[in-house]
Amino acid sequence: MIGAAPIFKSLFCTVAVLLCFTSVGLGGSLPMLDASARKDWTAVGVVIAQGNDGGSSCSGTLVAPDLIVTAAHCTTQKEGLLGSLRFFAGQDGTRFVASSGSIDVIRHPEWAAATGAARYQFDVAVVRLSRPIPRNVVSPMLLMPHKTPLPESGAFLGYQNPTAPRLHGRFGCALFSRSSQRLFTSDCPVIRGNSGGAIAVRLEQNWYLAGTIVARREPEGTALAAHLDDWLRGHVSNALAREARRTR
Repeated sequence: MIGAAPIFKSLFCTVAVLLCFTSVGLGGSLPMLDASARKDWTAVGVVIAQGNDGGSSCSGTLVAPDLIVTAAHCTTQKEGLLGSLRFFAGQDGTRFVASSGSIDVIRHPEWAAATGAARYQFDVAVVRLSRPIPRNVVSPMLLMPHKTPLPESGAFLGYQNPTAPRLHGRFGCALFSRSSQRLFTSDCPVIRGNSGGAIAVRLEQNWYLAGTIVARREPEGTALAAHLDDWLRGHVSNALAREARRTR
């Protein structure tokens, strides 16, 4: 028997109509991390776009003092939304560790023209922050070393409640690489608001960013993530060069 092809859904969370928890029950989402664990992951934060008709909320990860990575579909301008985004690092209810607005949003150059399920492999964007976040306030996540094989498991981290956002996550999620595309799947569930969230993997004693949550597979609700490609690595290298010039 041939199984039905999986359906993919983006995980964009609309604040105005509070869609974050309507798709799946609590059993099908990432659990909230406890307070001590949340303090270890302040590089993961909330990406907010506000406008006259409401706002939208996704997740994002600080990868350099003035750069975050998120899902491209989180950065498209919706009707009534303002053009700029704001990042809240380590958002914890009404508090956060640091925040900054955006001065530039750059989506993967292949994303707009891609079609079908293949589009998800390019559903990545970088957001340049107007005010760099000092390393002694929030330490950016390191990218997984280039050409390192994907480990068998990792952690999925993201936000999903726009009214009182706190970091949710699950460790030990199985990772399955899709050889035909720059994507990988997992057995861990995700819901709306998790888009742009981090997939972290542990190599020896350090945690690294291995990918970005971009969608979920229906009907099971499990995660689909995009690998970090050369395009993204180039933007991170440029951001680190800007940091070096600022500190001379």
